[in-house]
Amino acid sequence: MEDIIDLDIIRPKPRKVKLAGKVIDVSFIPCGVTFEIDALIRQLSELDSKKLNTDPVTAKKGFDLTVELCATFASVKYPELTKDWFMKECGVDQLGAFAKMIQEALTDSYKGVEAYGKN
Repeated sequence: MEDIIDLDIIRPKPRKVKLAGKVIDVSFIPCGVTFEIDALIRQLSELDSKKLNTDPVTAKKGFDLTVELCATFASVKYPELTKDWFMKECGVDQLGAFAKMIQEALTDSYKGVEAYGKN
């Protein structure tokens, strides 16, 4: 009998969102965009939270980074979900919720790597 190590067991349970009729799994970060997603989240976290509410330039930068984050993540499965698509089809509240879920998926994926590495 062949010994098989099942790596599918470390993949998280699917968690899906629906945006403008598109269903997107936000349970994990596809490896093809991991580094881009990580870089965008780092840039967002480096923004001064006080300035986000008071400085229009910082607020616009945060908004643009959020749109780019969402488009980068979603376009893996749906290439038509570009920055322009998000600008036309989604509200700010949808972008914020989606970006938060993407950030949670990245955090969870790093935890999964650490946990598997300990085994």
